[in-house]
Amino acid sequence: MPKISVIMPVYNVANYVGNCLDSIINQTLYDIEIICVNDGSSDNSLEILNNYAQKDKRIIVINKKNEGSGIARNTGLKIATGEYIHFIDSDDWLDNEKVLDEIYRKASADRLDILIFGGLSCYTDGSGKIHKSKGGYSLKSLPLKYHKGIYSYKDIRKDIFKFPSTAWTKLYRREFLTGNRIEFQNLTVGQDQLPFFHSMITAERIEVLNKCLYCYRKNRPNSAMTVKKKKNFSPIYVVEGIEELLIKLGRIDEYDTIFIDKYFSKATSWLGKFDTDLKPDYYKEYMRMLKHLQQKYPNGWWKYFKPNVEDSYKTLKIKQFLAKTKYMLLK
Repeated sequence: MPKISVIMPVYNVANYVGNCLDSIINQTLYDIEIICVNDGSSDNSLEILNNYAQKDKRIIVINKKNEGSGIARNTGLKIATGEYIHFIDSDDWLDNEKVLDEIYRKASADRLDILIFGGLSCYTDGSGKIHKSKGGYSLKSLPLKYHKGIYSYKDIRKDIFKFPSTAWTKLYRREFLTGNRIEFQNLTVGQDQLPFFHSMITAERIEVLNKCLYCYRKNRPNSAMTVKKKKNFSPIYVVEGIEELLIKLGRIDEYDTIFIDKYFSKATSWLGKFDTDLKPDYYKEYMRMLKHLQQKYPNGWWKYFKPNVEDSYKTLKIKQFLAKTKYMLLK
C-alpha cells in the first residue's frame, strides 16, 4: 500500500502541469502513487501526462470526458490505494521536496483522519517571476487553541469556517473518506465545499500543522477562480447539497443556522457580482432558495432579508447587515 495517493484533476494546463508533476515526483517520500485524471483536455495535457507516466511507474493516467474537477477527483479517489489522500490542482505545486514526507509522518504518527496545513498565494509578474505571500490560506485566522493537540468535530462546531475549506490544504486518511462516502460535488467552482463540511463534521481526529506547504497559483489566465463576473449557480447548489447531507445524516438541527449563515451569505455575494445578462435567472433560483430557508429555518437573520434583482453588491451587504441587526435585537 502506498503511503499517499496524490490525486490531480487535469484540464487544459499544458503550460503548468509539468511543474506540478515535478514537484510531486521529486518528493523525498518515494512510496506514493500519483493519479492524474485528464478531464477531457483539448490541449496537449494528456500527452504530457503520458510522457511522464512512461518515465515514472508511480504515475497512473486516467483519460475521461470533461465533467469538472469534482467528478475527476471522485474518479481518482475510487481507484486510490494509498493510506492517505492528498488532492492537488494541476496548475499548483508543492513548496519543497519534503512536504509529503512531513505531512505523512505527522498524520501517521497521530493516527489522524485529517491533517490541515497552510498554503501560499503565488502570483506571476510580467517577467515570469513568481511571488509568494501568506494570504488567506496561511491559517492566520485560525484561533491559537487549534494549533496544538488533536481534536474532533465535537470541539470545532462553532469554528468550522475558520479553517481553510480548500481540498489541497489537507491530508485525508483514505478509509475515513471512503467509509463516510465523502465526495465532491459536480460544480464549476466551490466543488470542495461539500466534502470540506462533511469531513469537518465527521472526523474524530483532526490536527493542524502550522506551516505553508502548498503553492496556489492565483493569476492563471482563464482559471475559473479568476473570473470576476459570476456566471453559474454553484453557491445555490452548495447550500442545497449541504442541506441534503445534513438531513441524510440526521444532523440538520445541529448545524442548520451555521451552514446557512456561511453559504447563503456566499450566494448573496454572488448575486451582487453576477453577470448582468444572466442575473435575472440567478435571482429567480436565489429567491426560491431564500423562501425555502425562511420557511423551514426561520431562526436566522435571513428571515428579515429582502433583496431585489437590481441590488448591487454594496446594497446587498447593507441589507444583510440591517437584517442581522434586526434579528439580534428581536430574538
